[in-house]
Amino acid sequence: MFKRKISFSLALLLPILGLWAYQMTVLRSNDFERYEKMIENREIASSNSYSPTNQERKQVRKDIWFSQDDCARLHYQIASESSLLTLTPVKNKFEVVETLDKIKCWMQDKLIKDGMDETLTQQARLIEAESGVYHHTSQEFIANDVTLSLFRLPGHQLPKDPINQDEAILRGIAHDISFYFSGKTPQFQARQFEATMVKE
Repeated sequence: MFKRKISFSLALLLPILGLWAYQMTVLRSNDFERYEKMIENREIASSNSYSPTNQERKQVRKDIWFSQDDCARLHYQIASESSLLTLTPVKNKFEVVETLDKIKCWMQDKLIKDGMDETLTQQARLIEAESGVYHHTSQEFIANDVTLSLFRLPGHQLPKDPINQDEAILRGIAHDISFYFSGKTPQFQARQFEATMVKE
């Protein structure tokens, strides 16, 4: 009786073992495809030697808005005649850097509303440089040999047309400037700034 149970169990178990062994040892075409895909993905993930990818662009403009505590929104605008966008693989991520040429950057410092007649004005800076770099990942902008002008302008919208530089209340030259966007207050820094003209 006991031997019969063992024989019956073996008779059931052997086909199952045979089928399992067949599944484990026989390679099908989709197994090869899956293996090659896995190796390819592993190589992509572990590789740090891929060449950067570049893209040339014309008439570039970036508009960045910042909400303030009083519900106002400050507007920064970076415009350039041309740029070179570079994507570089770094540890399974992409570092995105854009080199800009012939730059004009408007930065609203504050929006003003006169309580008496509700006249809207703004204080804004205009930055001009031959070239600069914008780091998309860290949202940081850097430029060298910069002309910086400070204006008091009507309205709360940045000007769309060229502005008379003689209307500036302050002008100067900076060795370099940088700003990055963090929270509600962009962090701005100008090194070796020398004022060259002040409007009374």
